[in-house]
Amino acid sequence: MRQRAGRRPHPSSRARFVTVGCVWIMLALVGTSGDVTAQVSATIISIEGAATTYQSIDRDGKPVTVRVPSQSSADIKGKDAQGNVTGTVTALDMMQGRVTVQTTAGQTIVLALSPAALTGMQVGNTFTFTVPASPR
Repeated sequence: MRQRAGRRPHPSSRARFVTVGCVWIMLALVGTSGDVTAQVSATIISIEGAATTYQSIDRDGKPVTVRVPSQSSADIKGKDAQGNVTGTVTALDMMQGRVTVQTTAGQTIVLALSPAALTGMQVGNTFTFTVPASPR
C-alpha cells in the first residue's frame, strides 16, 4: 500500500498565521471594550411615591396590610420620548452598590449599580439613565 506524502506548511508560516489571528482577536476585543463599559445596567430597588398594597393573613388568621415599594419602570415619572430620566445623585452606598437619585420630576429612585459604575460618582452629580420601553 502506498502512502501519499502531503505537503506540510513551513513552521514559520504557521506561527505567522497564529500571530495574525491573535492580533485580530485583540483588536476585536479592544474595539468592543468601549461599548461594553458604556452600557451599564441598573436594577430598580425602589421608587418613591409608588407602592403596591396587599391584604394578607398572618399565622393567627388576622388580616395584615403589606405595602411593597414599586420596582416597575412604568412608575417612573419624568421620562422623555426616548425613555431617558435625568436626576441628581443625592446619596451613595458603596457597600451595597446603590445610588439614590432625585429626578427632575421630583421623584426619588434607588438603583443598584455595579461597583465599576459607581467609581467616580459623587453626591451632587447629574445622572441620566434610560428606562427600556415596556414589551407589548
